[in-house]
Parts: sequence; structure tokens; C-alpha cells
Amino acid sequence: MLFRLWRLGEGGKMERRWAGIRLAKAGALCVALALAGCAQPPGQVFDLAGSAAITRVSATSAGGITVRPPIAVAPTSTNRIVVRDVDGSVSILPSVGWSEPLPRLLRERLIEALQRAGVAAARVSGSGRALATDIRRFEIDVARNVAVVEIYARIIDENSGAERAGQNVVGEAPAPDHTGAPAAMALTEAAGEALSRVASWARGKL
Repeated sequence: MLFRLWRLGEGGKMERRWAGIRLAKAGALCVALALAGCAQPPGQVFDLAGSAAITRVSATSAGGITVRPPIAVAPTSTNRIVVRDVDGSVSILPSVGWSEPLPRLLRERLIEALQRAGVAAARVSGSGRALATDIRRFEIDVARNVAVVEIYARIIDENSGAERAGQNVVGEAPAPDHTGAPAAMALTEAAGEALSRVASWARGKL
């Protein structure tokens, strides 16, 4: 076959192009299969249960507020648990994850934390005020052996779009084990601390 490629001249050129196309298709198939493997759901999932369990305050409501879906970038925006290594590189744990994409899950836990703090929080409140959040970090920090949750919270006037107040909060928890269920539980604890701080701050601004 190789002999015929060289003897056919123009026909040989066409045959070489076909060979290249076949190789390209094979390479694309390999990439697709690899990506499909990465997209497999985790075997063990967690839902941040307990992260909103903060100390109850007076039942008197501080006023209503709409809680918008948090903003995050990949891979934090997915349902995977993120680990930041000592060199700053980011990876995801292969066997565990969140029950839903993190922004959706964190929104529900934030609503619960606000309600426990005496704030009439909901997905839509009609109050003219909204709580917008950016998830800046939600990861296991291997260099420090801690779970870190960093959230920037803003109270927005929904009529004008103006930012009335803003606050950056951080929650941390020990994470000596960087894999599996211990990593998920450490992040749940760190999230509880961060959400508690967001709820207390928001209550004071309403």
C-alpha cells in the first residue's frame, strides 16, 4: 500500500490526506472518550447539610430579601469538590462531589442561614432588595491543610441596581485529609462559618 501511494502521484496525495483524516477522527474520538470519563458523576455525594445551622436569634424579622443565585467560575461552579495544591494548581476529587451544582446548593443553604438569623429570605421576595454573592473560593487548601470558603456578598437595590453594601467573608475549617468524605465534611464546616457571617452581616444592613 505504501508503494502505491508513492507511485500514484496525485492519487497518492489524496490517499495521504485520507489517512490524515482517519487519524484526526481517531484522535477526536479518544478526546471525547476521555472527557466522557471526567463527566461521570461522583460515587458519593454531599449536600452541605448542617452548613446553615447557626444560632437562632429573635424571631423578629429584619425584613425581606431576594437571594440571587451565587456566581462562580469552573470548576467551582460545578458539582465537583475542588482541591488547590501547594503549587497553586487546581484539581477535582474523583470519587466525591456535591448533590447539585455548588451555586444552586449554596443558594438554598444561604436562604436557610438567613431565615435562621431572622431575615425573611426567599428566592423571590418582592422586597426590592436582593442579596448577590460571588463564590471566590470553595476548596481544600493543601498547603495549609484547611477548607476555605470565601464569599463576597452585596445587597442590591433591585429598582436602581445600585449596590447598597458589600462585605467579603471567609470561613475555614481544618482539613488534614484532602480526599473523600473528610474533605467534603471540612468544606461543609467552613461553609457553615461563612454563611453564618453573611447572614449576620445582612441582617445588620436591613
